[in-house]
Amino acid sequence: PESIPQNWIDSVKTNCKWHYAHTSHGSQLTIGLNDYEAQNPFFNVAIGSCYLPNIAGALCIHDGQVSQTYITPDLYWQTANGMNLTRAVLAGNPAINYSAWSWCTQVNSYNESQIQEYLDSISLLEAEFPDVTFIYMTGNAQTSGSGGYNRYLRNNQIRQFCYVNDKVLFDFADLDCWWFNDTTGLWEQSTYPYNSQNIPIEHPAFNGNYGGHTTYLSCQQKAYATWYMFAVLSGWNPPTAVEEQTPTADLTGESRAFPNPFVNTTDIYFTANIDAVVTVEIFNLAGRLVKTVFDGRLGKGRHSFSWDGRSAESETSSNGIYFYRIKLDGRTFASGGIILCR
Repeated sequence: PESIPQNWIDSVKTNCKWHYAHTSHGSQLTIGLNDYEAQNPFFNVAIGSCYLPNIAGALCIHDGQVSQTYITPDLYWQTANGMNLTRAVLAGNPAINYSAWSWCTQVNSYNESQIQEYLDSISLLEAEFPDVTFIYMTGNAQTSGSGGYNRYLRNNQIRQFCYVNDKVLFDFADLDCWWFNDTTGLWEQSTYPYNSQNIPIEHPAFNGNYGGHTTYLSCQQKAYATWYMFAVLSGWNPPTAVEEQTPTADLTGESRAFPNPFVNTTDIYFTANIDAVVTVEIFNLAGRLVKTVFDGRLGKGRHSFSWDGRSAESETSSNGIYFYRIKLDGRTFASGGIILCR
């Protein structure tokens, strides 16, 4: 968060009023936010149990519903009563402009239709409260075995919905699985084998019970992500992990991937308007290069290249969101998102 310009943090504290409902796992965010404030008072938060604080110079959070703070699905979106409880908070606090509900372990067992019910309910609330941005969330990644595999599938259902419909997503599960190794200077993703796939799971560095069923470090990581998210929602344009260069006038082009989402293979189409050395690369959400699909000289005209969802080492990539980048003579020509969904 220290890399976020101070004026954008000030903007978050002035303009973002957040309704946040959760059970114990979701408290990882609020615990982390409080701990981070103790470490750096500039990142001040005011968290009110069942009310919205009005504290200048703080990110103000209404924690829970009108009279409860431990919020299961039926108390936010899964029942008519839960929907009404959410409506009551938003109608009674017109200053609130963000709302989110955090999963506990339900994604480990919920089926596709139950996850769709969650997506439909939040979409309905969005239509009823157009001045409120609803933040979708994935479920925590602590479980292995068949439950972890189901969670993996259902989290991807949520991710795909958010990507296709341009929704805001706080990827709780992804934050569980990635840990920065200070010794190597690299990010590490933790996985376990299931059904001949590598399924993401909470990194061992986060196995603990400091708060919210995890470690201090994991709570901190989610606090960092929260500040980052709200700064972006406030209008900050951060530098991306995948380097973006401003194209010159003769390097402005369009591209697309089809099919998208894809199961086995997607084709990346583009039209080069100059003769150039063309590089087509695939990156994951963390900005790490997965594979260079093509690197060579091409003439002007329409071209396409296929990606089969495998890495440079021919390993099957995990389901999720990826990005392609096309460079002409070393300069970014076009880029886009693609969803792998086997």
